[in-house]
Amino acid sequence: MNSLKEFKDSIQSHFEQQLPFVVYNEPESNELIALLQPSTSLHSAKGFKRSGFVFCPFQSGKATVLIPDAVAQELVCQVDEHFFDEQQVDEVIPTSPPIESGYERMVIKAIQKIESGAAKKIVLSRKIEIPVDDTNGLDIVFDTIKAYRDAFTYGFFHPKLGFWIGATPETLIDVTGTTFKTMALAGTQKVREGMNPSWTQKEINEQYFVTQAITEGLQPLVKVIVVSKTKNKQAGNLWHICNDISGTLKNKKELLERVINALHPTPAICGMPEDISKRFILKNEGYDREFYSGYLGRLSPELNARFFVNLRCLKLVDNIANVFVGGGITEDSAPLEEWVETAHKSLTMKRLLLPYSKLQQA
Repeated sequence: MNSLKEFKDSIQSHFEQQLPFVVYNEPESNELIALLQPSTSLHSAKGFKRSGFVFCPFQSGKATVLIPDAVAQELVCQVDEHFFDEQQVDEVIPTSPPIESGYERMVIKAIQKIESGAAKKIVLSRKIEIPVDDTNGLDIVFDTIKAYRDAFTYGFFHPKLGFWIGATPETLIDVTGTTFKTMALAGTQKVREGMNPSWTQKEINEQYFVTQAITEGLQPLVKVIVVSKTKNKQAGNLWHICNDISGTLKNKKELLERVINALHPTPAICGMPEDISKRFILKNEGYDREFYSGYLGRLSPELNARFFVNLRCLKLVDNIANVFVGGGITEDSAPLEEWVETAHKSLTMKRLLLPYSKLQQA
């Protein structure tokens, strides 16, 4: 077990050598974990046959990256409750610049696609570029871990892939033996003190689509599947609608890759039906999502897996933080409302960038 100083110093030294690493903290855990890879090789997680940290892009046809346990040095640091109390994140007033014409046209086009009957939902995203000081990205990583204890928080660096930082509230899948847990997550509202969220019919319908698609995709691979009652789930400064989904797989060892493929990309980050939504995204978004809305997490030697959808994340490129945000478009969507929703979602990472940028308001 490493002290916090030893833990940070080891990662810093590794980073200075421009060698790959990941540092992460699972929701509500007091344990910080890092894997330090000794070379710049790109390892593949294909087939999920080797344990380690998995980092998968949005496009399933692109290679899923692995920091393998077999070659990496693992560091573990136990922290106390005060570690998470240290991070005081300034509350910012959520403002939004005027809607960009390109984004507005894209949303209108998606609504027309849905109204034609070709799709039920299309998830569209955008990238917000925020100038940052010449700062050490590891500072932002640890600020993120401290600020969002209820999320899966991480920093992932590879010289061939860049520096990614995030805090995601959404579990893709949690598998232990043949028992699995996942969730359907949709809808977004800002947390207001003393008030429970009130959901529109558009948001309720969206949640139904997501839940239905996940359960139907898993049905051929499971013995038992159970869907919880719909509930509110808080993630940082945002509310979401959530259904927990759990059950028993028919045979985990042979089915794990098929289960992952059945879930990714989920309707919450792609749309319904998947093939039509994905084609629309790739044709119209105008940029490469890379690892945003992919998934990440640890695969154990026993092939137990806990993977999270890579939401609420950013990529550091030189002195620019690229913040990724998206939202589900349905027939009831309005371009301006979707634009404002993405502005609210961007606060998760923007708030953490305030000390490192000239950004005064989100």
